[in-house]
Amino acid sequence: MSTPTARQTATTAPDPVARPAATVTRNHVRVTVLTPRLLRLEYAADGAFEDRATMAVVDRRFPVPDYEVLDAGSSGRLGIDTGAVVLRITDTTRPLQSTTTTARIGRGRRAATWRFGDRPRGNLGGTTRTLDNCRGREVRELVDIDEDGALVFGDWHRWDLDPGLLSRDGWVLVDDSATPVLDADRGRPDARRGRGWPTTRPPGRRQDVYLFAHGSGHRAALADAARLLGPQPLPPRYAFGYWYSRYYAYTDRELLEIADQFDTMGVPVDVMVIDMDWHRPGWTGYSWDRRYFPDPDDTLDRLHQRDLRVSLNVHPADGISPDEDGYRSMATALGIDPTSGTPIPFDPADPAFVDAYFTHLHHPEEDRGVDFWWMDWQQGTTTAVAGLDPLPWLNELHWSDQEARRPELRPLVFSRWGGLGGGRYPIGFSGDAWSTWSSLAIQPWFTATAANVGYGYWSHDIGGHYGAAPSPELYTRWLQFGVHSPILRTHATKDPSQERRFWEFPDPYRSAMLSAVRRRYELVPYLYGACRSAVDTGVSAVRPMYHDHPDRDGAYESTGQYCFGDAFVVAPVVEPVGEDRMAPIRVWLPKGRWYDTALGQTVAVHAAGGGWIERRYLLDEVPVFAAGGAVVAGQRNARRLAAACYPHLTVTAYPGGDGDGELYEDDGISTAYLHGEATTLGLRQRVSPTTRSVQLAPAKGSYIGWQRHRPLQVRIVGEPVPLDVDCDGRSIPMASSADGNGVRTGRSYWFYDAAQTSVVVCLARVDLSAGTKVRLRRDRSLPASTARLLDGLPGLFRRLDEVARRIGQVSPAYELHPEERLAVDLAQAANRATRDPARLLYEVRRVRSSLAHLEDVLAEFRDAWGQAIALPFPEQREVAVGVVDEARRLLGTTVAQFGTPR
Repeated sequence: MSTPTARQTATTAPDPVARPAATVTRNHVRVTVLTPRLLRLEYAADGAFEDRATMAVVDRRFPVPDYEVLDAGSSGRLGIDTGAVVLRITDTTRPLQSTTTTARIGRGRRAATWRFGDRPRGNLGGTTRTLDNCRGREVRELVDIDEDGALVFGDWHRWDLDPGLLSRDGWVLVDDSATPVLDADRGRPDARRGRGWPTTRPPGRRQDVYLFAHGSGHRAALADAARLLGPQPLPPRYAFGYWYSRYYAYTDRELLEIADQFDTMGVPVDVMVIDMDWHRPGWTGYSWDRRYFPDPDDTLDRLHQRDLRVSLNVHPADGISPDEDGYRSMATALGIDPTSGTPIPFDPADPAFVDAYFTHLHHPEEDRGVDFWWMDWQQGTTTAVAGLDPLPWLNELHWSDQEARRPELRPLVFSRWGGLGGGRYPIGFSGDAWSTWSSLAIQPWFTATAANVGYGYWSHDIGGHYGAAPSPELYTRWLQFGVHSPILRTHATKDPSQERRFWEFPDPYRSAMLSAVRRRYELVPYLYGACRSAVDTGVSAVRPMYHDHPDRDGAYESTGQYCFGDAFVVAPVVEPVGEDRMAPIRVWLPKGRWYDTALGQTVAVHAAGGGWIERRYLLDEVPVFAAGGAVVAGQRNARRLAAACYPHLTVTAYPGGDGDGELYEDDGISTAYLHGEATTLGLRQRVSPTTRSVQLAPAKGSYIGWQRHRPLQVRIVGEPVPLDVDCDGRSIPMASSADGNGVRTGRSYWFYDAAQTSVVVCLARVDLSAGTKVRLRRDRSLPASTARLLDGLPGLFRRLDEVARRIGQVSPAYELHPEERLAVDLAQAANRATRDPARLLYEVRRVRSSLAHLEDVLAEFRDAWGQAIALPFPEQREVAVGVVDEARRLLGTTVAQFGTPR
């Protein structure tokens, strides 16, 4: 995490007026040196420069860096040397142009040259307003509505991202010249709402640009951008849980039944999103449809009693019709005769309308229990104020209104991206994409690249929206990506076939989806802490590889993967499984040691430029690579994220050497974290030839609701059975199963999880304010080959389970082959070793040495089925042969992938 000084930055009120010492004016040009690598360049024909905030820029009052003014004796020339950038403007009486304005960025061989008007060639992209109607990298726009009310679309064509703030050119130029400014003194009926009111800039020739000259210093560029444009606030913790959403005409009874089904099925969930049918028919609506929700107060109250948050969809563009419940009060507030029946047009540029819009339409529903709004703006980019796009302005208005009404609580806006500065108002709704593999395939790249403009909270329609319902496999893979993305929200269009409830799918998809959502909740402490860091650093939790490895070509080429915080690299599966029931992944990893958490396999990358690896993954496996030695905070058994702290903490230590991590906690809902009301615990792993230890440092800080005494589970991954385990010097007894079998109830214990090659230590009660240390002693008598024997064992056991499951499906009542149950025997080796860890090496050696023989057995078993006689149903033979063939293909890939260590 960042230092207290950096956290203080997040609480400092932004000021758009730069410090006078940072500005240099010469004739019609003003240069503001914001940092050594961030310069503001202005031209004003009338010499009146702009100090107000804009829709994009909120803060220019940076600490003044050291710089030197060149050409001090010249009346027309201006030069500035910051040590990192040398800017030269040869004529300050004319607008900035290529013939007058240049900069040298950096020093030596890596120096870059910029000239005003240069075409950017290496811009790494940012994001785009929406993925509406996108099918992978293709899109088609809505062009009309025919006389029957059907939507008419144009042809499919390729779309691309808007430019970002990072580039391989070494520079990025942001042109803010046409952006409306915010006038603090103009027209606001509620001075608490917003940073000012948008207005056009004064007439006359003007230029207002920002030169980001950071070379390959991507993190520094993002830090400067976060200061200039505003940081990404930390959303409420419940937003990191699962959101259930579906465009469907639910009644109150159906919605409450689904909420209960989540709990009955043991599926965690935190947010229920109600789409358009909460209100009366029509695109825009603010009045509950009492046919579906006879008593909305009761419905919202019952959802809140279940610790669920509620969001309502709203499309405000059509204004307020006379049949709305709030029409009379709204019309009266705007001086319209409420008996006239005159519709009230939507006008976000009118302060009076905006005040009535919140007071009479939104506040009553928020008082009723609506936690936040889904601002589903799709209608145009213009308003009465020239250059003012209604989307970002709505986002700002809703955010600041929440700040004004509930200053102690964190606001949340769920809406599309409105351009630079949009990261100030999480969370992003990416729109209505098509339910295709190509749509899934672009979303890891799309989500991560948005970090290039400080937009770290995209929420996608997991499963897609338009088109045919996704196959169960596609939905499963999409969900697995969502688990490892900023926000996890499933959604679909109004179509009976577009099911999104996991338990309605058959196995193995149901089990894989349920496992994925539970994994999301295990990861929340880690992800939440990474997002807290982003408030201070500007570096999003989900980000491209080149943020961390800017000088490696592979980091720019690996668009199908991303950093997930500092500890993980995630490469989601985005294509179907093959005949071996596995899907391929090609991933680039930087130099160092890594641990494939899905396969339980270590990866050593020795080349300075990193390396590419190719692997195959089962349906329930997600390619997530942990940095060597990473120590990651987590939790167990969570159904909601409503508690002020995590009731059941976990700490997972991955193999690969020494490492450090952190557990961050705050109350999850208030803005008090910005004022230091939070706790941090340092996590440390230390490895030696004889011991391996995990230490939690004493907690620093506190807040209302923090609990110092809690149970703790420590998972030490990639480790053989130890001689013994102790906690703070006191020996801990070993149990023969995860539930503590053989140990007195209420006591701490440890057990060996052979299927995950992990030592799991379950501490009944830990004082987090004092810290604790878990240490295991390694058995030095184990053979040198032990590490190689255990490497990849979790993936091998999982594949043997899949083979055994298939063979079990076609196992006849009589014996067809004397070793037809060899597969299940080998798959059970992990179970036996967990019950009796002393058997571990024996079981592992037997499994690995039997793989080739198992291939022979399956071939013979297949032939036996082909020759089977006296079958009650002849079609059994064909089915069984097909199932065994599938098991053989799966096993063949398994043997090739894992082999037999020597």
